[in-house]
Amino acid sequence: MSAESNKALRIFITGNPGVGKTTILLFLINKLIESNYKVAGFYCPEVRENGRRIGFRIVDISTNEGDWLAKENAIGRIKIGKYTVLEDNAKRIAEITLSNISKADILAIDEIGPMELKIPIVKKLIETTLNSQKPLIAVLHKTQKPMGGRTYVITVENRDSIKYEILNYILSSLD
Repeated sequence: MSAESNKALRIFITGNPGVGKTTILLFLINKLIESNYKVAGFYCPEVRENGRRIGFRIVDISTNEGDWLAKENAIGRIKIGKYTVLEDNAKRIAEITLSNISKADILAIDEIGPMELKIPIVKKLIETTLNSQKPLIAVLHKTQKPMGGRTYVITVENRDSIKYEILNYILSSLD
């Protein structure tokens, strides 16, 4: 069965901040690409300076094009904790990602959380992926409720082994 015809596969990854959710998502994306699947979506790595988190980037998976999503001490209208959401930057990347979704076998989103949901076009992108019939792997912010499918809770104790469990489940579901 091809990824396109597998309509039910929904994988959600959640856990506390800093536990390795994005790292696991990137591992899964890379393994799927190595297996000749086309993956589209975005991820939001944290940015650290002198060992301290100063913000987040948003990166399109298909093109690796990225920009700031949110940053400390930035100017903007949306604040989430100590971060200011940089809407124009995120909008530019979300538009790139939206244009790549139709070409993908599998969709990946990191993350479905407060920052991303405050930006209308990113929210639309997330809704588009959730409503798609394509297989989906998404990271859920710890405040978001599971959305059906299979949810994996990442911990420091399981993060090194669970990525293989998730990968094997995805690959067996796509066969």
